Formats: sequence, structure tokens, C-alpha cells
Amino acid sequence: MRNLLPCRLAKASLPLAAAMLLQATLAYAMVEPNVRTFTAGQKDKITGVILSRSGQVIKVRSDDDAVGTVDLTDETKIQLKKGWGRKSAMNADALLPGLRVEAQGKGNEKGELEAEKVLFDPSSMKASRQIDARVSPIEGRTGQLEGRAGQLETKQGQLETKAGQLETRAGQLEDTEKQTQQQVGQVKTSADAANQGVTTTNQRISDLDRYQEKAKETVYFKLNSSKLDDTEKQKLDNIVQQTQNEKGFVIEVAGFADTTGNAARNQVLSEDRANAVVRYLQQQGNIPIHRILTPAGMGTTHEAADNKTREGRKLNRRVEVTVLVNQGVVSGSSAPSTPSSSGPKPPGPPQQ
Repeated sequence: MRNLLPCRLAKASLPLAAAMLLQATLAYAMVEPNVRTFTAGQKDKITGVILSRSGQVIKVRSDDDAVGTVDLTDETKIQLKKGWGRKSAMNADALLPGLRVEAQGKGNEKGELEAEKVLFDPSSMKASRQIDARVSPIEGRTGQLEGRAGQLETKQGQLETKAGQLETRAGQLEDTEKQTQQQVGQVKTSADAANQGVTTTNQRISDLDRYQEKAKETVYFKLNSSKLDDTEKQKLDNIVQQTQNEKGFVIEVAGFADTTGNAARNQVLSEDRANAVVRYLQQQGNIPIHRILTPAGMGTTHEAADNKTREGRKLNRRVEVTVLVNQGVVSGSSAPSTPSSSGPKPPGPPQQ
């Protein structure tokens, strides 16, 4: 009988060990991001993507993945960038998660940036609205996972109570051991599933402002013309075909002109070419309107070749069409793919 008592106590301690394992697993899932602080009274700025917003406080992740806190006040100017250096005043409601902003101001005693001005551009605003429509379901899923974590904590309390009951049930130790081992396995499986779900959700939210180039075509035009010929239409048909099975994609359209003629005419011509491509994608390719970013007329900037030669000018009379896939939207529905040499990029005009 004396030899049986230690055995019984060891078996009774199994639920407590399971509870401790669960608590350690949940603690491991909590990861703190890098935090950027601002010196009190010193002018500073931060450029990056809005991660979240609570009232007048927004969290901004900069390009180095540090997260800074920006405080909005009644004096904060919120402005939308327009062409030719113009800006338009906007309401604070426009500051949605996924929007790329530049916040300027001074640091306060809490290490946060008290914003005097917040700037953003139209293409980023449109993309953030598309992203915001997808963030709500993901946030709902996060709430469900947090509820599951609460259920697991309740299960931990139940297991501790069960340990006390096992000490008084000497005649049922063998049956209780089998039940306890089964419960430990179920709790560990549930904890692992909850941990994986939270990790996956955090990664998808982190990837909402990351875009991967899926396909690209360059459409060329004749001198002083914005009309698409049959050869160039085939390139656009190819773009349409490559979007058929894609999720979370947007199409970026940028038009250009050579230096023939005056600058004002070339600006209008580059816009007309971009609009001609957009019309074809929408009317002939049946691409939904919300999938196409606002077309940009870039005039004679970002030249692809030397405008001093005939062949160079021919290459500059073009529209660049790029398909970008949002990594945050598709990461949960497909296996990770090997990124291209250029890496993920946010939508916007081409870089020289």
C-alpha cells in the first residue's frame, strides 16, 4: 500500500503538468514589435504604413519595420497630395489601416509624435480603402482566436480541479489515468492550433501593405496617337489572362510620351494613352473597376530610352501595365512562393 501512494500522486499531477505546458505555449506566441520613440520637443517625422488606429492615435510602421505612435490633435492638418505641388485638406476619417503616410511634428514626453501635418497621395488612399475592406474579416478571425485562448485558460482551471478530485478517487486511478492522458493531448492540440492561427493572422496583417509584381507589359503607340493597334491589344489580353485565377490583385497603369511637341500636349497625350488602356481592360477584358488603380499620366518623365534618336522616342511613346498581388490577402490561401529579385513593392508610379 505504501508503494502505491507515490504512484497515485504522480498520476494525479499529470493535469497540472498539462496546464503549465499550455501556459508556456500561449506566452511564447506573444511577440513585441520594434518600437520607435521621438525626442520630446524635437521636430521629427515618420514615413510608413498605418497599422492600426484608436481614436486620435495611430500606429505607423516605417520602412525599417519600427512602429511609432502618432497623436492627432484638433490642429493637425491632414492633406491629400495632388499634382504640381498642390494639396487638398482631408478629414481624419481618411486615415485608414494600410494607408502610406508621412507624419510631421514634435516628440512629446511619452516618446510619441504629436502630429502637425499628415500627408498622403491618391494612389495610396485608394489601395488602403481596398485593404480596409479585407482587414475587417481578418480582425473578426483574430477575435475568434482570442476567444479560443480564453476557453483554453478555462480548461486549465478545470484540469487543476480535476487533480484534486483524482487524489480522493483511489479506487478509480487506472481509469482516471486514461482520461487524463486523453485530456492532455486534446489541450496540447488546441493550444498548438491557437498559436499557429494567431501567428498566421499576424503575418497576414503585416503583409497587407506588401505587393508582389505578378506580370508586366509595355504597350507602344504611334506618334501623336493614343489609339491601340491589334498587336498591343494582344499584350493587354495577356494581362487579363494572367489575372483570371489571382486573388487580391490590382493593376497599375502609367502612360508616357516622347519629347516631340510641347510639354502640355505631351502631358495630355500620356493621360489619354493611360485612359485608353484602362478602357480596354474594363470593356474588353472585363476587369472590375476597383481592381484598377487611378491611371497616371507621367508626361515625358521616366524615359525608357534617349529621346534624341528616332528609335528612342518610339520606345518612350508607351504605357506600362503592371499586375500587383497583395501578399497579405493571398498568404492564407496559398503556399509561400519564391519572391522575385525585385521583392514586394507597394503600388505607385515606376521608379527611375
